[in-house]
Amino acid sequence: MWEIIIFLATILLAIMIVRKLPVDVVADDNGEEVDSEDKSPMEQADDYIEAGHFRRAENLLLKVISQDPDDAAAYNKLGMVYLREKNYKDARASLNQALKLEPENDTFHNNLGLVYYQKGEYDDAIEAYERSVEIDNKIPSRLVNLGLAYFMVKKYRRAADQFEKALILDPRNESYKDLLKQAEEKMD
Repeated sequence: MWEIIIFLATILLAIMIVRKLPVDVVADDNGEEVDSEDKSPMEQADDYIEAGHFRRAENLLLKVISQDPDDAAAYNKLGMVYLREKNYKDARASLNQALKLEPENDTFHNNLGLVYYQKGEYDDAIEAYERSVEIDNKIPSRLVNLGLAYFMVKKYRRAADQFEKALILDPRNESYKDLLKQAEEKMD
């Protein structure tokens, strides 16, 4: 019995060597392997994030940043990793660094708003979302984010305004319609 197990293990090892499979394999949500051999470090970090390997993604992004401290996208992605881990302090610090490097990046402002929103700091979230929308007001989800933050501070008219703007851009979105209805009901 042991001879068979050893034989099969040897065969598997030989196949891996012949195919030159990476030792550090990432699996996606379906358990299938993701080949990271020909991908950039940022793409590899995305694979780790999608697979739920946040520590690996964090380590890779920190390495990218150590090699290029002006990589705003790496700081942004690192901030989002920290946000998913509910490490709000480091998420905010990473996103603020990204914004120092690219102050007009609407995505970075939106992501900072997500940090504040999840912390329950709705006024700060509103400020970040407003800046994001000021830079680019054609992304419905950003308008909804702003509307949700307004809703949480009981500014229902402003929330409804944002939901209406989102519906203009995405008129078939039932979630946006429901949010608008809820805001309008609160205004009565």
